[in-house]
Amino acid sequence: MESNILEMPNRITHFLKDYHEQLLKTGGYTFLRKNLLKLGIAIIIILALFYIIDEQLDVTIQKVTDVLSPAGIIGVYFINEVFLGLITPEIFIYGIRKTADPYVTLSLLAVLSYLAGVLAYFLGRYLSTRKIVRERILERHANTMDQLRRFGGLLIILAALTPLPYPIVCQLCGLNKYPLKYFLLITLVRFLRFGIYGAVLFSAF
Repeated sequence: MESNILEMPNRITHFLKDYHEQLLKTGGYTFLRKNLLKLGIAIIIILALFYIIDEQLDVTIQKVTDVLSPAGIIGVYFINEVFLGLITPEIFIYGIRKTADPYVTLSLLAVLSYLAGVLAYFLGRYLSTRKIVRERILERHANTMDQLRRFGGLLIILAALTPLPYPIVCQLCGLNKYPLKYFLLITLVRFLRFGIYGAVLFSAF
């Protein structure tokens, strides 16, 4: 036990060195820079759009809350986070900024998003047993699957943080049988996205 603990720093160093070399060979650092740039651009665009359509967006959100109960809104949000990801979570973060305790609600949204990603992973595992469905998904998302095979955890991190399709990446992880223990650990980065946008949107509006 003691020898394993002493060897741990060497193992971590060796892993980081190997992963660094892998990223160099596969173009991972270029991929990382491009997508971090997308994250910065996305934040700027979202802030600009919210400033431009602030009043209209508030009216729309009010209409939605008049039609749907809080449970219904959470249901739409969760389904979106599992299957599609068409509605960016920033819309929901913006919508909760005037609630009684926005940071508590933000934490709830983050937890639900994380759980939705896990469910999407198991959905991918299930779909991997359905040959026709699997082939259609692989054909439709061939480029993303190729990136997953090349970059692995790096793609998951970027999907959790950037405009990349997070639910689709989670499903493809399950489809590709990416190790669950690593997936559960890496997708914790999803909480960082909610923290970043929550801090920005709550302070800006």
